[in-house]
Amino acid sequence: MRALVVLLLLLAGCARGPDAEALKQDVHQRLAQALPPDTLTLAALERRGSQHDPKAPGGETRRTVYYDAQLKLERDFDFGAWDGPGVAGLVSALGSGPKGITGIASGGNKAGDLINAHGTALYKREAGGWVSVAPAGYRPETAPALATNAPQGGAAALLDAIRKVIESVPRELAPAHTAVIEQELAVAHAAIRGRLARATDGYAIAGGPEHGQYLRFAQALSGAAQPRIVPLVTRGGDENLRLLRDRKVSLALAQGDAALDAFQGSGSFAAAGPHATLRALGSLYPEPVHVLVRDEPGLASLADLRGRRVAIGQQGAASRTTALRVLEAHGLGLKDIEPLELALGDALVALQSREADAVIQVIGVPADSVRDMLADIPLRLLSLSAGAVAALAQAKAGYFAYTIPPGAYPTQRQEIDTVATAALLLVSDDLSDTEVGALARIVFESGRDFVARGSAQGTQVSAANARQGLPIPQHVAAAKALGPPK
Repeated sequence: MRALVVLLLLLAGCARGPDAEALKQDVHQRLAQALPPDTLTLAALERRGSQHDPKAPGGETRRTVYYDAQLKLERDFDFGAWDGPGVAGLVSALGSGPKGITGIASGGNKAGDLINAHGTALYKREAGGWVSVAPAGYRPETAPALATNAPQGGAAALLDAIRKVIESVPRELAPAHTAVIEQELAVAHAAIRGRLARATDGYAIAGGPEHGQYLRFAQALSGAAQPRIVPLVTRGGDENLRLLRDRKVSLALAQGDAALDAFQGSGSFAAAGPHATLRALGSLYPEPVHVLVRDEPGLASLADLRGRRVAIGQQGAASRTTALRVLEAHGLGLKDIEPLELALGDALVALQSREADAVIQVIGVPADSVRDMLADIPLRLLSLSAGAVAALAQAKAGYFAYTIPPGAYPTQRQEIDTVATAALLLVSDDLSDTEVGALARIVFESGRDFVARGSAQGTQVSAANARQGLPIPQHVAAAKALGPPK
């Protein structure tokens, strides 16, 4: 009987995934891959349980293991540097959300500092044991109610009139007309929220799509700032720039290359002409170009994308414009590929289902959607050619050479040479110098823990980085508030 009890206990233990010692060895190995040698040590690790992974492929047993880890810095290290793995390495190695990591110091950590993390690791059952798949990642929090596309209220009579217009659309014409109605309502809602926020609630900031990095940073900023900053859901950077030009918001987030197009009146902003008064509060963090393919033979470089199905982004998205420029720098045009105009989430699903061969996206590191997909299928990042990097970086189009360091993603073992553009925080030209200076200090002063508030890129936001990769003029009041370059 005693032997049976021992056997049952052993079987129960096996069902819960790897033990603490195996987990510790795996975490130690991932940290060594993600960060430079002798950066930190795993001082302590405590297993906190596990659960079945409901997303496991059919016929496969997977478990997500939870743990608490304490890391000790062995040397001074700046997790906010633009040219290093930083928090991206920790997030990918530990399978932790940015809110699950504490102890990151703005401006750099010192030797001896302790960093605590709530981590996760994903394992699959194989040959009687457990094999690490990838850090399990994290699910970003849903945007708060004020940052959704659902109308928050308004004049009852006007809403009733709008409802009657919608109900009057003939059923046979519904798809086309519904699209028009939804677009106009979204624009109207953003304009109303923007004006109300400026008048009574504080400063409206045009963020981005729900669950996207821009909106997540806007939410982190709104939780750290006084006066109040109100994040708005939008379709992305191009729409944000138009909302800012129309003075429907006070602040906006956008890619540096898109902001330069708007400033010059080129690209997708040619019809509107130059936005000569467009000014930046500063650069926030780098957004490198990601070229993703399945980790299989056949696609080793961007030249191999000729004739392939390539997800380049949606019409009107700033990332799509960048993707086309990257392809052009490699001698490829739209006629040379089968373009798929998909948002990132849909593009990754298409890659998983083999309906796409590659995805090109501009996004900060680590991109949680990419990390999440890595748990389901093996992906690989392609480097841009040296000639393309040089051509794009020298074209004065808002790009600079960038290296995605090893370990930024769980399965990434090599440096990825690419280009990046800066994520910019832009300001409306109707704000006073006093307002702009105050906002610059709120965003860039030391001590704003944007990481703890949910933005994995937040640690890269600092006064020292505010002028990096800045393709348009910085507002004079912001430059004065942040002081001379260091």
